[in-house]
Amino acid sequence: MAAPSPLHCLRFVDVASWDPSTPEWGRLLHQLSVHEQQQVTRFMFAKDQKLALGSRLLQRQLIHDLFGVSYGAVDIARTPENKPYWKRPTESPAPPLWNYNVSHHGTVVAIASAAHALVGVDVVQLTDRPRRKTSVEEFFRAFTDYFNPREWGYIRGTASTESGDEDGQYTRFYRLWSLKEAYIKAVGIGLGFSLLRAEFVRVDSAFDDQWELFLDGHRAGDWHFTSTQVNDAHLVSAAYGPFSARWRPEASSIFPHVDFVEITLPGYSIDEDENITAWHEWRLQDLIQ
Repeated sequence: MAAPSPLHCLRFVDVASWDPSTPEWGRLLHQLSVHEQQQVTRFMFAKDQKLALGSRLLQRQLIHDLFGVSYGAVDIARTPENKPYWKRPTESPAPPLWNYNVSHHGTVVAIASAAHALVGVDVVQLTDRPRRKTSVEEFFRAFTDYFNPREWGYIRGTASTESGDEDGQYTRFYRLWSLKEAYIKAVGIGLGFSLLRAEFVRVDSAFDDQWELFLDGHRAGDWHFTSTQVNDAHLVSAAYGPFSARWRPEASSIFPHVDFVEITLPGYSIDEDENITAWHEWRLQDLIQ
């Protein structure tokens, strides 16, 4: 079996089990800059604070693990579209095209990275339901213009052997939603992108859920997608695509030291023997430096 690249990482933490003491919380918080500490503590609810802190620590821990950079030396910035990235120095130990993406929903924070592709990730909580009592049909009606007919067939269970029960429909809805979000986050698109342009079709594969993208009706063979249920209540989708797909590349702040005119961009391919959907869970203790 081919060994996955050490720079290709899939990690997540579930903050539901986090119950740090006041001193532990203080130690975790003080691993961030003062500005980021304020961003975390501005949230009213403890769960949201834990998600915000987990996201920032997860980014630092990944960079520390891969490149040996201390937490304090990791400068996390955001693009105008609010996509977080490592604002690395010119003499960075990381390959120039290495990038990552992070997402959280429910109680899970997930991060994915790659050195040979744009990467996007999106978490969904499968147990999430509308606050007011409504039927699944009423809920789906609000999203009519977000999915193509073939996708609606998959969601409703009419295009496959999938169960058509309500929970199954919600699960498939959230899976497709997360795939579209992972694509949008990979390319860094701002507002205004029609989700109908991106249609997803499941791939028959020996590995965990893998998907193909049809963009504006054409198969985008240079993209690869996975969608994995990491625990009973959460699913994570990851997108990997060509660097040429970057939105507004002339304004990119993620790759400041790369001259995309001068270099030959690597193609992104998945070895047929390489299972790239192996998500690994980190504990709270793993994030304490």
